[in-house]
Amino acid sequence: MNFYVLTLFPEMIQNAVETSITGRAIKSGSISVDTVNIRDFSTRKTMRVDDYPYGGGAGMVMEPEPVFRAVKSVEGKIGGRPRVVYMTPQAQVLDQTKVESLAQEKNLIILCGHYEGIDERVLQETVTDYISIGDYVLTGGELGALVLIDAVSRFVPGVLSNEESSQFESLQDNLLEYPQYTRPEIWHEMSVPSVLLSGDHLRIEKWRHEESLKRTKERRPDLLKNSYRVVCVSYGEPGAAEKGRALTECITRYGEYMDYNRRKLQKTTFRMKPWNLLLMVMPGAAGEGSTSCREAETVVCYDPALSFAERFRGLYGSETPAVLVGSREELAEASSFLEARKFRIIARISPAVFDEDTLLRNTALDIREKTLHFH
Repeated sequence: MNFYVLTLFPEMIQNAVETSITGRAIKSGSISVDTVNIRDFSTRKTMRVDDYPYGGGAGMVMEPEPVFRAVKSVEGKIGGRPRVVYMTPQAQVLDQTKVESLAQEKNLIILCGHYEGIDERVLQETVTDYISIGDYVLTGGELGALVLIDAVSRFVPGVLSNEESSQFESLQDNLLEYPQYTRPEIWHEMSVPSVLLSGDHLRIEKWRHEESLKRTKERRPDLLKNSYRVVCVSYGEPGAAEKGRALTECITRYGEYMDYNRRKLQKTTFRMKPWNLLLMVMPGAAGEGSTSCREAETVVCYDPALSFAERFRGLYGSETPAVLVGSREELAEASSFLEARKFRIIARISPAVFDEDTLLRNTALDIREKTLHFH
């Protein structure tokens, strides 16, 4: 991924990115960070790029033409028009979903303002994204740009040695991360929680989820309004459940899985809450050549004679967002049934989403972004 930082103080960016993880990533070629000095595009012999604001007031405002030329110089270099991010406190605060969205780009321009800001006209003509790093004012946008580069770089393949470090950490599920421990086992008479020493991975994951919820309630209760529990419901041949798990794991660390091939589950009444997200994966998602029940030697086999309404007779929502994956015919039948059961269909997805890893990850990101609007 290539970052282009438009700034009046390129040395602030260059000195910072040459160290730690970003420094190693630049050396390995996983990312590049180029600085563009906006002064180089000044229209004056003095190389000034600012002037007094119309209407009066304190401070100076950056002129539009040097900024416009700087942006165009990058576009000419890469042969296209990338997203242009303007760092400003007058914007939505950066969050993890936005970070992941930006990490999908090949090139990204970050525009750093200074003084009292930049002429509004050039912002309207060039900027695609406005981002704040908090509700406070800094001298310029350079520190915000460094925060953005660091956060986005973590999701670029090859930057981190362990991909799980970026896939599942604080704020990934709109939950703070659980407490971390390392050696020694006892320090200052404080012991590591015994569950972490048990070797029971299911118990450990349960403990981590509970601790994440507890910590979020204590320190950032505001995040819980956008936190949701993904319930992956599948039926059909085993391939459908496998595809459902793959998509769920791209969305959240703490998914719940239900196999509606099971007769007992079909007879059970299950009322999903508004903070749940139903991810329903139907037989058409399994694809041709997928493993059959007999080949998988599974105890519970798919009964295609059972109607959709009969299979899900006990499933109800309460303005619950739902994502459906299946063939066109399956999507139509499921949509009408679930909408009558008080589910809100936010996405209908073709099985083609499973053909490429990049497409699968982008779909998961899109689902997370849509789900935020329902809380």
